[in-house]
Amino acid sequence: MSTTATSAPAIEVRGLRREFRVRQGIFSAPRQVIAVDDVSFAVPAGSVLGVVGESGCGKSTLARLILNLLAPTSGDVLVDGKRLADMDRRARARLIQPVFQDPFASLNPRRRVRDIIAMPLIAQGDVATDDMNRRVAEAMERVGLSRDQAQRYPAQLSGGQRQRVAIARALVLRPRIVVCDEPTSALDVSVQAQILNLLAELRRDLGLTYLFISHNLAVVEHIATEVAVMYLGRIVERTESERLFAAPRHPYTRALLASVLTPEPGLGVPDVGLGDIMPDPANIPPGCRFHPRCPVAIARCATEAPKSTADAAGLVECHLAESVG
Repeated sequence: MSTTATSAPAIEVRGLRREFRVRQGIFSAPRQVIAVDDVSFAVPAGSVLGVVGESGCGKSTLARLILNLLAPTSGDVLVDGKRLADMDRRARARLIQPVFQDPFASLNPRRRVRDIIAMPLIAQGDVATDDMNRRVAEAMERVGLSRDQAQRYPAQLSGGQRQRVAIARALVLRPRIVVCDEPTSALDVSVQAQILNLLAELRRDLGLTYLFISHNLAVVEHIATEVAVMYLGRIVERTESERLFAAPRHPYTRALLASVLTPEPGLGVPDVGLGDIMPDPANIPPGCRFHPRCPVAIARCATEAPKSTADAAGLVECHLAESVG
């Protein structure tokens, strides 16, 4: 998928890291869990960075760090070259907004649609009533909600309509960046397509920049201009969407693409060769963190962590990147 984005980054992440201390029982010693480990990237204005990976790889933690819902252990997030951590919450809200996975859980069930969409404007504290009403109506129209739906409650709407409300709430402050954390995974397949087309249309019309987090590779292929693949808190491959789906270079990326189910009869469930070992962020292996599951690992992979290598094809973190590609 080609991009029309400019070269200047709308959002830049530098060395982002987040650690947690967790206990498995009241008598056990706390363990360190590194959910996001030295993640860096820049997203050009008007483009879409898709972030993919298994559950527990750090995708949602990364989204919450970028939204400043979690404080990083180290690292910075910059928008237009300015650190988000140095801004107050109102200034951050005007630049970056979220759309979460479950629209029913992210909307207040006791508020009417109109009030839900207006909440970010109310929080700003300096928006006149007439201007607020106009901007709420404008946001509803942009996402395809009718005027009579403004007085309804979330329970009176379908799942797709609720997600449109969440998108309208994100847009009402006219942000530059929208962080979408699995925004279609709770929806029916036909509704997913509608929401994806809506997001693509809004990006084109408003010049938005998206960070789009998903485990659904088909969804990411449809909307992303660039894709970052995460494994145990690190980005192990990042490149243009078309290139990644045509010629993945990291063994984990190849396994993810091989795991996609196909509607062709008789093929059954694909065997991606990853074995039964599941990644544990509290027990990251030495060397390459993917080597216990990697079907092409060599002895070096068990002892030496690969460096992230950037070239014309993108970024990859693998000792065998050239031979795998």
